Amino acid sequence: MGMQSNNSSLRNMMKSQYREQQSMGAAYGQYGQMTQAPRVEAMRIDDVIVRTAALVGATFVAAMVTYSMVANGIATGDQAAISTAMTLGMVGMFIGLGVIIFSMFKPITNPIVAFVYAGGQGLLLGGVSAIFEQQYPGIVVNALVGTVMVFGGMLALYKFRILKNSPMFAKVMIGAGFGIFGLMMVNLGASMFGMNLGLFAGPTGDVSTLQWIIAIGITLWAAFSFILDFDMIEQSAAAGAPKKYAWAGAFGLTAGLIFLYWNLLRLLSYFQR
Repeated sequence: MGMQSNNSSLRNMMKSQYREQQSMGAAYGQYGQMTQAPRVEAMRIDDVIVRTAALVGATFVAAMVTYSMVANGIATGDQAAISTAMTLGMVGMFIGLGVIIFSMFKPITNPIVAFVYAGGQGLLLGGVSAIFEQQYPGIVVNALVGTVMVFGGMLALYKFRILKNSPMFAKVMIGAGFGIFGLMMVNLGASMFGMNLGLFAGPTGDVSTLQWIIAIGITLWAAFSFILDFDMIEQSAAAGAPKKYAWAGAFGLTAGLIFLYWNLLRLLSYFQR
């Protein structure tokens, strides 16, 4: 398959569609010899849009829970509320990590799993965003607006074919994606043992040249990765993929939006220091 997505769930979606078509052919015979035509409702791009909106909405609602807890806790000095919100955020982080790893092996076509991921990430987003907002007033709104603008801009560039997917583009993006994932896992593992590798700057303090390069590079990757996701969804809809794969497309776009927001939040905090 020449065109691939950097998003593992979307990439596995295409592989699963091919396997389903093969098993369907074995069960019903080749075209012209079928005893009964299989009836599978096809996925549409509108299905992906509706499901993406639902997942983003679930993320926002969950984020407001921990955002309010941390914001009120900071305002009133209620450390218990802040601690509870941070605990919920940590649970959300591990839920999100588990679902992402699972999506590397199997596309997320179960709406329950998709909503669990969205809710877990929302709990983490809300608490951390409230801390950033307290330190850099207005940064959350700027990050949200930036996320929407980047997503809309990449969609326009893809729609008008200014940017296109290609085998080489896909290979570069997928390779870079694995590198970024590995970098983040190494950094996470080191931080759990109290080690600071200096790859990402903390909420305050100076920012090194290396940290600037990493932050800008990952943010650009997050933006351009939407081109691959749009292409994969368009291909799947054109090929008549089963409707359940609309959840895989929605999950991929939601994960991409969340990842882009995280990186814009970090990058904006660097600019405000």
